[in-house]
Amino acid sequence: MNFLDFFFIVSGTLLFFLALDVARKQRFSMFHLLIFLSVWVGLLVFTFFPYILDSIGSFFGIARWADALVYISIIFLLYFSLLLLSKHFETKESITQLVRELAIAASDKKILQDDIVILIRAYNESKKIQSVIDTIIKAWHHSILIVDDGSSDGSKYIYKLYQDKLALVTHRVNRWAGAALETGFEYLRRYWQCQYVVCFDADGQHDITDLPKFLKAFEEKPELDVVIGSRFLESWKARNIPLTRKMILIWGKIFTTCMSRIRLSDAHNGYRVFRYTALEKLSLSIDGMWYASELTEQIARRGITHGEVPVTIHYDDYSLEKWQSSWNAFWIALRFIWTKFFR
Repeated sequence: MNFLDFFFIVSGTLLFFLALDVARKQRFSMFHLLIFLSVWVGLLVFTFFPYILDSIGSFFGIARWADALVYISIIFLLYFSLLLLSKHFETKESITQLVRELAIAASDKKILQDDIVILIRAYNESKKIQSVIDTIIKAWHHSILIVDDGSSDGSKYIYKLYQDKLALVTHRVNRWAGAALETGFEYLRRYWQCQYVVCFDADGQHDITDLPKFLKAFEEKPELDVVIGSRFLESWKARNIPLTRKMILIWGKIFTTCMSRIRLSDAHNGYRVFRYTALEKLSLSIDGMWYASELTEQIARRGITHGEVPVTIHYDDYSLEKWQSSWNAFWIALRFIWTKFFR
C-alpha cells in the first residue's frame, strides 16, 4: 500500500463518519447523504481497484487514470462549492428574518387608517430625509412609514422631529435595500389597512407631484395590482440621466425581459405604487439591490397585473455619489441568475 492508497482510505473513512454524523443531526437531506456516501465508496473502490479508473479514463478519452481522478475531484469540488454557497445564502436570509422580526417587535406598531401610505426605506440619508419628509407632508400625505436600515449618521434625531407624523421601523444592523422593503411590506401586512402603498426613495430623486399619475392609472384600469414609474415613456423625462446610467438601465431592461419574460421600459425604477392587496402575493428574499430583479420575476410569475406611468427622476451630486458601479450591476445580474436557477 502506497501513501496515496493510505490517504484515500483515511479520507474516505473520515468522510463516511462525517456524513453519518451530519445526517443524524438532520443538517442536510438524504440526497446529500447519498452524495457523500458515493464519494466514500468511490474512494475505496479506486484505492483497491485502480484499473476501474483506467476504464473510466478510456471511456472519456483520458489517457491516464490520475487525470480521470482529477477531473472527478473537480466535479465534486464544484458541487460542494455550490452547496456551501447555497447554505451561505440561507444563513443570510435567516439573519435578515431575525433582524426583521426584532425591528417590527420593537416598533411602536402605529395603526394608521389612510388610503395612501408612503413607504420609505432609508440608510444614512440624514442629508436628504428631512426635505423628503417635508415635501411629502406639504403634498397632504400624512401616513408615512420609514424603514431605517441600520443608519449610523444621526438620522434618528431627524425622525424624532416627526414622531407624531410617521411610523418608524428600525433594523439594528444594515440589511440592504431588498430586506428593508420587505420589512416595510410585512409591517403593513400586519398593522395597517390602506388602498395603496407608495415606494418612495429617501435620497430626493422621486417627485411627489408624479403620484397622481399612478392613482389615475389605477382608476382607469381597476385590474392593476402595481404601477411602476418609468424614465423612458416620455423621452424628455430621461434627458437628465447621465449616459453611463442610461446604458446600464437599458441593459437591465433587456436582461429583465429575457429572464422574466416581462416587458418594462424601466425595470429598475424604485418609484412604484402597489395596491395593498398585492402585498399578499409578494415575498422578497433577496437583501441587496438585486431585489428589483426578483420583484419583477414575481410580478411575472405570480400573475400580478402591472402598468407604467412616466416619472421624472431628479439627479444631483448627492444622488450620483450613491450610485452603484457598472461592475456591481454585473454582480447583480449573476446573483439574480443564481437565485432563479440554483435556489
